[in-house]
Amino acid sequence: MATCYAAGAFASLLAAWSGRLALVVGHIAAFAGAVVGIAVSLGILLGDPVPTLTLQLPTLFPFARLSLAVDGLSAYFLLVISLVAVAATLYGPAYLQAHSPEAGPGRRATQVLALNVFLACMVFLCCAGDALSFILCWEGMTLASYVLVVSDDTDGENARAGLLYMIMTHAGTAMLLVSFLALTERAGAFDFAALRTAASGLDDSARTALFFMALVGFATKAGVVPLHVWLPRAHPAAPSHVSALMSGVMLKVAIYGILRFGFDLLAPALEPLPSSWGWTILVLGTASAVLGVLYALQQHDLKRLLAFHSVENIGIILIGVGLAMIVWRREEVGGTLATLALTAALLHTVNHAAFKGLLFLGAGSILCRTHVRNMEELGGLARHMPWTAGLFLLGAVAISALPPLNGFVSEWLTFQAILGGASIFHGPSGLVIVVSAALLALTGGLAAACFVKAFGVTFLGRPRTPHAEHATEVPFSMIAGMAWLAVLCVFLGVAPGYAMRLLDAPTVGILHGYGASAVVTAHGPLVLSTALTLPGVMKGTAISMTMLALLLLALLPIAWFLRRGLRPYPVRTEPTWTCGMSPTARFDYTATAFAKPLSLVFATLYRPRHEVIRETAGSPYIIKRIHYSGEVVDLAETQIYHRVQHGITALSKAIRDNSTGRIHGYIGFVLGALFLALLVFGGGQR
Repeated sequence: MATCYAAGAFASLLAAWSGRLALVVGHIAAFAGAVVGIAVSLGILLGDPVPTLTLQLPTLFPFARLSLAVDGLSAYFLLVISLVAVAATLYGPAYLQAHSPEAGPGRRATQVLALNVFLACMVFLCCAGDALSFILCWEGMTLASYVLVVSDDTDGENARAGLLYMIMTHAGTAMLLVSFLALTERAGAFDFAALRTAASGLDDSARTALFFMALVGFATKAGVVPLHVWLPRAHPAAPSHVSALMSGVMLKVAIYGILRFGFDLLAPALEPLPSSWGWTILVLGTASAVLGVLYALQQHDLKRLLAFHSVENIGIILIGVGLAMIVWRREEVGGTLATLALTAALLHTVNHAAFKGLLFLGAGSILCRTHVRNMEELGGLARHMPWTAGLFLLGAVAISALPPLNGFVSEWLTFQAILGGASIFHGPSGLVIVVSAALLALTGGLAAACFVKAFGVTFLGRPRTPHAEHATEVPFSMIAGMAWLAVLCVFLGVAPGYAMRLLDAPTVGILHGYGASAVVTAHGPLVLSTALTLPGVMKGTAISMTMLALLLLALLPIAWFLRRGLRPYPVRTEPTWTCGMSPTARFDYTATAFAKPLSLVFATLYRPRHEVIRETAGSPYIIKRIHYSGEVVDLAETQIYHRVQHGITALSKAIRDNSTGRIHGYIGFVLGALFLALLVFGGGQR
């Protein structure tokens, strides 16, 4: 893998001769690295027993040795990264050529170099065996993705999105550094084995402080509410295949960090985790799921809409992670509920990577053919881009958690885990879990409504602009990248039993108990049953995804027969009656109209702003044209970050106003600071 990604990075030098050659060679090398990653991860996950690969890297620093260690958890996330990387590398060259054909050799070299560094850093971060390797790969991943975000900047908007991304993620990195350095200082070494030993001697308060500092760092990268404000700006700014990697994969690297830090490095031996860890993650996950989908519903920029859905799905994953932390080593049923919750989270990790990658690639296909992201300027694309429309529809069904695709399976398992938790917790704890279940159900319904809007307004109806009217289908390589992820969505939905075997290694490695296939039983590859039996409360449930798929396929000819076969008379076509006017694209339902009822229902959350401008024709009673514009306010941005910004601005202004240039004033400031320091830090000295 390292050789492949290094070769792809060095392929950027070919841009001096041919930018297209550099793109093709760089993406082929990255494709090869992804294929090797799939082979390595499958070899580990399917091993019996599961092997752990370790490798000592050459010594680069006198104070630490760098190493790689690939266990079941690392191999699973390596598989997730590599699956999406295959699609992105197939898709990338043709997309970049079609979307920005005027790009020069310098930009092409930068994009090829950054993409390979980005993929390599994510891969080796999940395989890191020590804290220093982890932090170096984390920073490399951040810097490479920043370069990709700003690589297509034309009006300064991408640069502003990249700046916000860098500020937020580096603030999170600072918290990670504090956590790791506190452990390494106590351990006297950087390798994870020494950190585990050092953490075993900590009391619960110190362990909890380190965990929450690390959680802030990981949650910032994952886009968890209220640390998500960078995500809906940075993801749309990046090239679409990079957006697929950032949303489908990079956010999951942060999930890997939470699992590695919480269940492995800081977990006390043979004791349950502090209860505050799991409940905090459960509440944050529930809030992220609901707020993410609510804000997505009000977006008309297609890529921004998908970015907010990443916040939603990260929340769903965190619900499973939080519940697993709460019940691990506490429940009376031998760890089955913790295994079920973690299985749901890990399965949704790969499912979200597949369907969100597919949707971002679909949005990229629209963008490179129409050069617009606003759904209000599209419409009718299903006639001109049938492959893109069909694949986007499949991704929309999957993300809406509708059977028989993969999103339904992992959300069904998440519901099973939540219901199991509600049956063993009572009082306020049980109420929190019940509310979480209700909000998860609301999230699923709103997600379906959101993608009815996204698909209908974008692909159906009439073209609203010449951009949409003259669109054509994308090249075969771009369709192939989307088709690869579409196959994964269908396979993981119709035959999820095969995935259970791959989840055994990470669940056993983290929880040291049951494997996923022991709790979520696959009767063959096609039928799943949750072997969750709580005495006197609930029993396991079974579901056949294949039967659901066959049922839906059987309904198709019935629907056709009801539509065509029962008509005794031939169909007669007449023009649509529109009060004597010829119907145009302006008669079609718009994204604004679709989202309007929800903006009224959730007005307290959205704080909508709108402006209506009427153009009259000589008389105030004769309205020639009406212009409507509106926007929705992100409360986290206005109530938290804008206030912090205003506070920093006010402090800076106060400092500037008191910078008079007089030497006596500066001496007074120095003496005052010295006196304060002596008073605070010297009070205990005798």
